[in-house]
Amino acid sequence: MKLIILAAGKGTRFLPITETTPKGLIEIEGKAMLEWVVTPFLPHITEIIFVINDNLGYRIKEHFGEVYKNIPVKYVIQGTEGKGTLYALQATRELLTPDELFCVCNSDDLFNPKEITDIFNNPVPGIGVSFSVMPWQYLGIDIKDNFVIGFRRHEKSTEYITDRFSNGIHFLSKEILDFNPVLNGDGEAGLPHTLFANINKYPLKAYEVNTWYAVNGPEDVDNAINFIKNTY
Repeated sequence: MKLIILAAGKGTRFLPITETTPKGLIEIEGKAMLEWVVTPFLPHITEIIFVINDNLGYRIKEHFGEVYKNIPVKYVIQGTEGKGTLYALQATRELLTPDELFCVCNSDDLFNPKEITDIFNNPVPGIGVSFSVMPWQYLGIDIKDNFVIGFRRHEKSTEYITDRFSNGIHFLSKEILDFNPVLNGDGEAGLPHTLFANINKYPLKAYEVNTWYAVNGPEDVDNAINFIKNTY
C-alpha cells in the first residue's frame, strides 16, 4: 500500500523557523518530525509519496532521497489551483491506479506504532478518529456500527472542545479525487469536509485510535517529545 504524506503546508505557526525550514523537518528528539510521522507506517507500506510545496519542499526531497528505510519515495508538488488538503491529495493523481487503496496522513500527526499495525490488518475505505481536546472550529464526528454517519459543528462556548475528531489518517481510493471540493472555515478545500459531504455514496469506516498527538505549533513540541519517549 502507498502512504501519501501531505507536507505542502507553510507551517506559519512555527515562524520564523519555517521561513527556511519546512515544518516537517523541524527536529524533535533528534529526528525530523516527518521521520517520527512515517515510522509507524513503514512495516505496512510499499511506497511513500510526499506532497510538497515549490518553495522549501526541495529540502524534504534532499532529506529523504529516493529510498528511505528501504521504501521507495516519490514527490509531487501541490499545484496552484487551490489551497487545502483535497487539492494537495489531487496532486498525486498520476501516481495512483483506479482500484488501489492508499493511506493518507498529515505531516504533523504522531501515532502509536502498535495501533497503526492494528488498523492495517484489514483496511477498507475509512478515516482514523480519536477522542481529543481540539479547537472549537474542528468538526466532531458521529459514528454508528463502526462507520461514520456525519459530523457536527460546535458552538464557540469555549476555545477548546472534547469530542471525537478526525486524526488525519485516511484509507481511500482514487475515485474520491473526482468529488467536488468542499471548503472549510478558512476557505480551503478540506479532505474531511469533502468526504463527509459524500458519505452516502462513499461509506467510511471509523478506525478508532486511542493514542494520537498533533504537533500544531511550538507550544506542542515538549508534549511531542514526551509522546515519542513513551510511545516509540
